[in-house]
Amino acid sequence: MTSASAVPPTDGRVTDYYSALGPLIQLAWGDNLHFGYWEGPQDRSSPQEATDRFTDLLAGRLRVGPGDRVLDAGCGVGRPALRVASSTGAAVLGVTISEQQVRQATELAEAAQMSGQVSFAYADAMDLPFESGSFDAVLAFESIVHMDRPKALREMARVLAPGGRLVLTDTFPVGGGTEPPDGGASDTGNAGNAGNTGNAGSVASLGRIEDYPGLVAGAGLRLDELTDVSEHTKFTFIRVLERIFRSRKEFERQHGVSVEEVFESLKSAHPQASVDGTAEVGCLIMAAHKP
Repeated sequence: MTSASAVPPTDGRVTDYYSALGPLIQLAWGDNLHFGYWEGPQDRSSPQEATDRFTDLLAGRLRVGPGDRVLDAGCGVGRPALRVASSTGAAVLGVTISEQQVRQATELAEAAQMSGQVSFAYADAMDLPFESGSFDAVLAFESIVHMDRPKALREMARVLAPGGRLVLTDTFPVGGGTEPPDGGASDTGNAGNAGNTGNAGSVASLGRIEDYPGLVAGAGLRLDELTDVSEHTKFTFIRVLERIFRSRKEFERQHGVSVEEVFESLKSAHPQASVDGTAEVGCLIMAAHKP
């Protein structure tokens, strides 16, 4: 597998993807639209258990508690934001560029009777409508794959208060393809596109794990942790497919879309996922703080 430059996905393409495919993925996977975390191949935890486990790992790294304010940048339909708020006692504001997701997330918060602690808004994480230093922590759970990484990191750093933490997950190619496209050293400041590799037509791009120290420093943050958790997340694609095929008839009856079309859309979002669902996509956890 080789690495190729990719322009970060446009807001419209990402919004269209989640508007069309989000409900289908939710039917197969639930409300946590991100990787699950399994202890190993024998771990048959449900998607909810595996995704909640991953959320809890990130929530602990935020180091927040009652009275703190957390920004969930790219919040999806809000399940991680609700869990972070519930487990830490912090107030959480989730932002997404999908109005449909804002509505769903708000409904979830109301149903959980957490509207006073958790709220959601339409906003672009690369151009946040908040004053500098507004948040004690920022969470970006598998959302930076849809963004220009240097630009997003600078903006997330801007809204962090001094001492605040940024915790995120990102995807990267495994099994090769991690060298910069020209074979030389990566330039994390080049046109705001460094650290974006993969299929230019996809709604998501892969980063490079080795770029993160430079990306973090370029955003004015200090790196605290960079952990490869691919061995725990690599079962996600095959588990998604298993659940889709298990309920194939009901799936297609409800939505009028074939399983094959869903699979092709998943491939569009994650072009390095192999056909049998095994991982060619790695996953990392990054934690940093604002001096």
